Amino acid sequence: MSAIAGIAVRGIAAAVPTKVALTQDYEFLKPEERARLQKATGIGAHRISPTEQCTSDLCAAAAERVISHLGWQPDSIGALILITQTPDQPIPATAITLQNKLGLPQACAAFDVNLGCSAYPYGLAIISSLMKSLNISRALLLMGDLSRVCALTDKSAWPLFGDAGTATALELDNDAPPIFLDLMSDGSGKDAIIIPGGGLASRRPPGDGPITEEIGSDGIARRPDNLLLRGADIFSFAISKVPPSIHRVLEMGGHSADQVDFLVLHQANKMINDTITKKAGFTPEKAISTLAQYGNTSSASIPLTLCAHADRFSDDRLVTVCGFGVGLSWGSATLKIPANAVLPVIESDAVY
Repeated sequence: MSAIAGIAVRGIAAAVPTKVALTQDYEFLKPEERARLQKATGIGAHRISPTEQCTSDLCAAAAERVISHLGWQPDSIGALILITQTPDQPIPATAITLQNKLGLPQACAAFDVNLGCSAYPYGLAIISSLMKSLNISRALLLMGDLSRVCALTDKSAWPLFGDAGTATALELDNDAPPIFLDLMSDGSGKDAIIIPGGGLASRRPPGDGPITEEIGSDGIARRPDNLLLRGADIFSFAISKVPPSIHRVLEMGGHSADQVDFLVLHQANKMINDTITKKAGFTPEKAISTLAQYGNTSSASIPLTLCAHADRFSDDRLVTVCGFGVGLSWGSATLKIPANAVLPVIESDAVY
């Protein structure tokens, strides 16, 4: 647990593709399965990017939006961090591609971080520490993921995940209040959300024959490079580990749930989030959500949820955010978001 002072959030933007997929339209789900899934997860729709669109495209659209809103000159930005688990390619880091796409200076430090659902609190910690230690006055924290890693007929994953890219602009400011942070990890649960193939640990040499589908123990056909999600494991982990993290970060800042304007959880599913909200001591009204419109957007879910409720941020707000999932990894943060810093969600099918 820690606190970092002197870093101010100046703007938050989010971009999603235009294509909307509705849970009720999936023919591989029986009518009763659709109703059950929608009731348990709260997910009625999600966005799907065009085939040629990459994570960098959605993040670039969000970054351009926030840079334009703030009137920042690109050469004033000294760092760009991208948190994603669906980079444009394994090498080079997609953040460096984005540095070029956005016209940022060569003096801009740029790198990727491989994290998913816990991205926002971890990202705030990383970029704030970097700015303070290297005296970087302005920086961009980008987060985005694509659902393309899911098998199209995987009823446990495909209807849940959506595509989005986000950008948070931060600036050194000695008067900015502290960001309180609680960061946790437990690699013993790594198999709960995993892409088992495609990496060196798969022991499968590159080019070693075609990648074919395999029927899992759950009866679902997946390729080894498709996402495998064990929902029951995630549920038990989230409801046991996440509320104490929220309690710790509130206690560190001397806050109570009543003093916080909004609780913004990673958008996992309705059943998990409702349980966490109650255990953390928040009323349902304070837990803002985007599950119904956008589903689970992995690393992008917290900033996307903020932007989907931009009309509620016309005044300064004290917000507690908490991300949890793949890793297993989880973390919480309490921070002040100034008035009018949160921008409405934009749509983009742009390919740079």
